[in-house]
Amino acid sequence: MISILFLLQLLVNSPEVPAKDFEFPSSPIDIREELISDEGLVLLQKHCYACHNPKSKSHDEIIAPPLWGMEKHYLEAYPEKADFEEAMIEFIQNPTEEKALMKGPINRFGLMPKPAVSNEDLQKIVSYIYANEIENPAWHIEKDNQKKNKSGGLR
Repeated sequence: MISILFLLQLLVNSPEVPAKDFEFPSSPIDIREELISDEGLVLLQKHCYACHNPKSKSHDEIIAPPLWGMEKHYLEAYPEKADFEEAMIEFIQNPTEEKALMKGPINRFGLMPKPAVSNEDLQKIVSYIYANEIENPAWHIEKDNQKKNKSGGLR
């Protein structure tokens, strides 16, 4: 009985802290999306970076276009998440020249082979690409800066 009275007194005499001062943990949905995003990165590194590695040292070293450029082109053509994911997944699952957004890389590298990745993993990879800024290779940034300097700045 004394412990109950003690607890009541603590509650009554405790200073009131506004709810805005509390940091609430992420919701289960936020946590799930974060885990899927992390899994998407791991899958991207495992299945895509062998050819589309942003850490490549030069344009001559790559065997496929930088993923950064692909993401940029798909975002420009398909700004909505569902459209972006559908178009990118469709191309990856069945790459054709007609569906390609980047014709130059097809001339240089040819069409990409269909990857050996499950539909579920592919969805996680493409969701990750949409939700995150993919790293632009250092050599590509330097190439862009040289173009800007030659043309007198931004276009």
